[in-house]
Amino acid sequence: MSRVTKQKVNITSQSENLVAQIQLPASKSISNRALILNEILKVKLGKGIVLLNVSDADDTQILITAIAQSGGTIYLDNAGTCMRFLCAYFAALPGINVVLTGSERLHERPIHSLVKALQKMGAEINYLSKENCLPISIVGKQLSGGLVKVTGNQSSQFISALLLIAPLLTNPLEIQVEGEIVSKEYIKLSQLMLQEFGIPCQISEDYRLIKAYSIHQENIPETYNIEADWSSAAFFYEAAILAEKADLFFENLQLNSIQGDAILAKWMEEFGINSIQKENGVAISKIRKGKLNINKIDFTNHPDLAPAIICASAGASIPFCAEGISSLQVKESNRIIALKNGLDLLHFKVKTTENTLCHDGLAHAFYQNSCINTENDHRITMAFSMLAIAQSNIVLLESESVKKSFPNFWIEAKKIGLTVK
Repeated sequence: MSRVTKQKVNITSQSENLVAQIQLPASKSISNRALILNEILKVKLGKGIVLLNVSDADDTQILITAIAQSGGTIYLDNAGTCMRFLCAYFAALPGINVVLTGSERLHERPIHSLVKALQKMGAEINYLSKENCLPISIVGKQLSGGLVKVTGNQSSQFISALLLIAPLLTNPLEIQVEGEIVSKEYIKLSQLMLQEFGIPCQISEDYRLIKAYSIHQENIPETYNIEADWSSAAFFYEAAILAEKADLFFENLQLNSIQGDAILAKWMEEFGINSIQKENGVAISKIRKGKLNINKIDFTNHPDLAPAIICASAGASIPFCAEGISSLQVKESNRIIALKNGLDLLHFKVKTTENTLCHDGLAHAFYQNSCINTENDHRITMAFSMLAIAQSNIVLLESESVKKSFPNFWIEAKKIGLTVK
């Protein structure tokens, strides 16, 4: 889990016809939830279950290392999911005494609404430097549960973090969600996984009230298999949009997935990409060429798909407007700014607000190898790298940030002709 170092890299593409079998990483979102839930099973029942195909992403490895600790300072780099899940998990475990810290960017990412909800249940959490930000100290206690209020407009991970610890609470948990709700599909993912681990969970139709209860031992599986990651597949769908021809196969990917980002397959039909479920994965092919007319997509519930689709539409000369992207401002970087700055360097006309990014799909000058600052953000790096298929080449400020979610990205990208120098 090395910290990202900045070293300019030149990405070139050697093929316009993409034919490859791609090994996607296991879902980081599923892996991180499964790891926390498995530890809770061990606490409550004295034994866990066998987790199969756990992600090897840096974020997941950080989580694996952290959950084995019961004291001291834990460095989380820029792992926002780990920060929120571990904040709730450690707060609900009597005997724990830890400090959570991380990178400069992690210290800026929101956590206050989660801390406030935990404190209402009796948690002992204190800010050590700046109010409402990491670093924080946590002394684990038996928490009460009951009704808590959480804001929904910054991160669905506040809600998921609370749901995951429901079996550790003395009373059933009720979460009242206030304000706009982003990334609902990740809340749904948490619900489905709780149920698969024998923990009843109910979500109201409008997502305003969510309840979770104790473990039902008779419903716990012996093993749990983690799917391939749909969020990572987005970058290879992007490549298919940019290429002249594409026939790609994704091992272990499922169209009928518990991941909300599986909606990508449906969205890609509008971009001329067809997806077919095979016995051991998903095959995609480019079925339509020429000018397409996709005006806009609302990414409110699927923000991780935005960078790939925004860059794909630009590279394919499709005027496009991404809506519902306000939560991108508090990711590993401010992705709205990172995407705008990168596309500006490529001479696209880009207009942004706090919730939208629109571009005209037309390059207004010849690309001259300007170096794109990826802001050490894995999804920004992967999204811009695929534009090498449409441009003569792409220069990025760094290439190592992909390890956060997709450690073998460059190995898989090489299969479709991308070279890193």
